[in-house]
Amino acid sequence: MSYQIYFINQNKKIAVDGGKLFAACELAGFPLNLVCGGNGTCGKCRVRIKGKADENFKEVLACQTEITEDMEICLKESDYRQETVVLTKAAPLNIEFHPSVSKKYVTKDEIIEKMREKNTFFSQTEKVPLSVMQKFSMMNVSLDFTGCTFVYFNDEITAVEEGDTTPYCYGVAADIGTTTAAVYIYNLNTGELIATKSALNKQTAYGADVITRNSCVRDNPEMLQRLRDCVIDTLNELLEEARSEYQDLKENIYHVVLCGNSTMQHLFYGMNPYFLGVNPFANIIKEEVVVTGRETGLCCNPNAVVEFLPLLGGFVGADTTSVLLTLTKKDKIYLMVDLGTNGELAVGTFPKFLAASTACGPALEGGNIACGMRGTNGAIEKVSFKNNQLTYKVIGEGTPQGLCGSAIIDAVAELRKAGLIDETGTLLDPDECRRMNPYSPWIRYLHEAEEYNMAFYFTEGEHPVYISQKDIRQIQMAKSSICSGCLALLEEAGLTLESIDYLVLAGAFGNYIDIDNALSIGLLPPVSREKIISIGNGAGQGVQSFLLDQSYRVRAKNIANNCIHVSLAENKKFMESYIKNMNFSVEESL
Repeated sequence: MSYQIYFINQNKKIAVDGGKLFAACELAGFPLNLVCGGNGTCGKCRVRIKGKADENFKEVLACQTEITEDMEICLKESDYRQETVVLTKAAPLNIEFHPSVSKKYVTKDEIIEKMREKNTFFSQTEKVPLSVMQKFSMMNVSLDFTGCTFVYFNDEITAVEEGDTTPYCYGVAADIGTTTAAVYIYNLNTGELIATKSALNKQTAYGADVITRNSCVRDNPEMLQRLRDCVIDTLNELLEEARSEYQDLKENIYHVVLCGNSTMQHLFYGMNPYFLGVNPFANIIKEEVVVTGRETGLCCNPNAVVEFLPLLGGFVGADTTSVLLTLTKKDKIYLMVDLGTNGELAVGTFPKFLAASTACGPALEGGNIACGMRGTNGAIEKVSFKNNQLTYKVIGEGTPQGLCGSAIIDAVAELRKAGLIDETGTLLDPDECRRMNPYSPWIRYLHEAEEYNMAFYFTEGEHPVYISQKDIRQIQMAKSSICSGCLALLEEAGLTLESIDYLVLAGAFGNYIDIDNALSIGLLPPVSREKIISIGNGAGQGVQSFLLDQSYRVRAKNIANNCIHVSLAENKKFMESYIKNMNFSVEESL
């Protein structure tokens, strides 16, 4: 039976044969934010609907609501337009320009001369695809043939094109994050960066983290193709956006290098990530995967070389490989912390590292937080308690809509310093606050968000913004996971915090947080402040270097061959530290 769904604000009507409401929203072009993967726990897909028999609109969770009748749905733009600020900047590239792809034009006269001299055109030592030889054999018998261009990848011919196409040679470096994706498009003749594009990873409609997406495929195998389509569509839209500025782009992209975590690699290639989520927690393949553009469906030349950097083991993926490519001082010991939707950690000296991942969940990026949101317009990004006054900064300087990750860390740190959170993470209620200080300026900000869930309110009214006791517990688990993972890796490597030369923060979250606040709540281990450096999008920097400089191919293999993956789930030190580091130490509030 078919049902009519009318989207009032968008003036759009569609027909569906039942199913969940969130699927109808996606079909209509309004995908909702299913942070929990449709399990009904995050509340981020709450919308207002009205059935035939209803007088008024009612709020429902779209992921839990079955369509059994015609209905009207009232969607706000913010319900489905999930824009975000994507970090694309990183440290300047320190490379020699020597790309893997090049072009060479050969005239008809040069071809004839070589064939006369050698009695053949392609020599025995050249590896030439049959398709290239077939195309070349048809070209050079044409009466108007004047010459052709050969495309080389690492000195091997991959394609042939009629005429002189040497001015057009592009490459793409792509960083596929769990939450966002960024592409860097280069002219491979000159090394010039001609475009940088970024967007939300469309897979976020099916869960905020890789665990949720793995479960999505495990429970519904048909979702594998949909999740693959999501990431391919995300990249293609970015490439098409750049194509509007460079009309000759698509057919002249000959090299695409990608990095991302292990789940992103599996889903990009349409490989089921089932065993990443269950014992033995293994990848289908760790080595770099090299295919053609034709096999991926990307907007590039069909003969383009598309390769994903090698994984390091378990959930430690090619994005970590890419970050480690940038840490090349062989006399320095690095502790690398990539703070994103998932936490990747590494310790060691290039190219020998110990690496691990830690399931800190999406809380640090606003997921599983009542008023959490991504870093976009309306998000509070900075919080400060100065002179007993609450101040905050909003992205876009408009009305606050929620808290992004950096503000959440600030809020917990400031509440802790103000004595409103005790060492166990308990948020005081107004009576307790009043007993401690009858004149406290913070009493008026403390109210229950729901029964047995005390909260500190930054704004009130129809759409209040607050951080609650439940939110603080989420942050405690996330911060303990990161800090405990670092300590466990150091012990595994036989190192101490004093041994570290640099604690390197990579990723968008690490770029925007207040490092002092992160230290104060125990998100980062207590390393000397002067040793901590933020490199921005280190994964983006590494994958661009790989595209532009062939020597990075050797470096990537050295890292993959020398890196040891550590499973924190089986690490005794991690489990002991995790429980201990859940609390906030008494010293932190002094």
